[in-house]
Amino acid sequence: MWKKVGFIIEAEGVVLCFLIYLIPGLPKDMICYLFGMSPMPVWIFTLVSTVGRMPDTWVLSAQGAHAAAGDYFQVLLLTAIALAVALPLYYYRSRVVAWFQGKAVRPGENGD
Repeated sequence: MWKKVGFIIEAEGVVLCFLIYLIPGLPKDMICYLFGMSPMPVWIFTLVSTVGRMPDTWVLSAQGAHAAAGDYFQVLLLTAIALAVALPLYYYRSRVVAWFQGKAVRPGENGD
């Protein structure tokens, strides 16, 4: 089983960790355990998971505050902005990961 999730312990683990924490609503408890068993230093995990959670936490808090105030236009606007940022990042994810790794990705490679 550990061999199946071995990619976590490689250098890409930090980038993967950051990207996973950017996904809103994803249950992250098991992910914390997996990254905890990896050789990733605790300070790097703490930094990456904290920075990765910030946008999600801010957007969800702002949406909740606007929904509680009955300002549903602002809720929809925040949702649209979050999607406008998330969808291109998801579509170009292989290029984003390659950029973090310092590698060049050719057009048409990895589904882009």
